[in-house]
Amino acid sequence: MEDRPFAADPVVNAGSAPPDPIGAANGRPGIRRASLLHPATELVLLACALVLTYGIPSPIVPAALLVVSATIAACSPRVRFARWSATVAVLAVPMLIMVGIIQGLFYPGDDLEVLWRWGAAALTVEGLSVALQLWMRVAAMIAVCALFAFGSDSARTFDGMIRLRLPLGIAYVCATALSLIPLLRDQVSHALSARAARGWNTARLRTRVRLMPGIIGGLLTASLVQLDQRHDTLEQRGFGRSPRPAELQDHPDGALQRALRWGAPISTILLVAAALGGVLQAPTASELLGVLRG
Repeated sequence: MEDRPFAADPVVNAGSAPPDPIGAANGRPGIRRASLLHPATELVLLACALVLTYGIPSPIVPAALLVVSATIAACSPRVRFARWSATVAVLAVPMLIMVGIIQGLFYPGDDLEVLWRWGAAALTVEGLSVALQLWMRVAAMIAVCALFAFGSDSARTFDGMIRLRLPLGIAYVCATALSLIPLLRDQVSHALSARAARGWNTARLRTRVRLMPGIIGGLLTASLVQLDQRHDTLEQRGFGRSPRPAELQDHPDGALQRALRWGAPISTILLVAAALGGVLQAPTASELLGVLRG
C-alpha cells in the first residue's frame, strides 16, 4: 500500500482553494468546479506552450496562444475571466509601452525603413517588428502562466509534479510557493481591515503605502516561521520516506492523457526544430507588417 505522508495536510493546502471546492467563488453553491485534465497534463502543456512561444520566431504562435488562453479562461469554471484578463493587462500593457518606445522609436541602425520621424525618435519597420515579436511573446507567457496559476492550487500542483516523477523536495517547494500567494493576499487584506478598525483611513492610497512596509515585514517573518513549522510537521508525518507518495486528490487520468503527456513534448520539439531548420515557414513580424501596410 502506498504511503500517504500528508494527504490531508494543511502544509500543502494552506492558503489555497479547497481541493475540489464547491463553487463559492462563482456564487453557485452545490456546483463542483472540476477539471478535465490531470494536473500533470496541465504542467506538460504549460511547458510546451512556453517552448513554442520562444522557440518559433513568429508572432503567429504567441498570438494563437493568447487566443486559446482567453478562450479557456472564459469557459473554465476554475478561472474567473475578469481576474485573468486584468492580470494580463496589468502585467503586459506596461511591457507594451516600454518595448514600443525603446524598440519602436529608438531602434539602432542606419539602413532602416523609416515610417515616421520626429527629432531623435523614428518609427521604423525593423523596430516595430522587434517590439511586436517581443511583446507578443511576453504577453503569451503571462497569459498561459496566469491561466495555470488561477486554474490550479497547491495540492493540484504537488500531484502533477509527483506524477511527472519530479523530486519530492522540488514538488513541495513549488506547491508551497503557490499556496503562499493567496495566503499573503488574505493576510494583507485582514491587516488592512484591522488598521481600518483602529481609525486608519485605509481607503486612501497614501495611507496604504505608509502602512505596507510594516505589514509586509511582519508577514514575511510569520511566513518564515510557518515554513519551519511545516517542515517539522512533514518530517513527523513521514514526508520523503516513500519515493512515490499517493496523490492528495483524485484526478481524471487515462490512456489519452498519458499519450498527450508524451506526444505534446515530442510534437513541440519537432515543430521548433522544423521552424529553426527552415522546414516550417512561419511568417515573421516584418512580413506581417508588410502585409498590413499593403
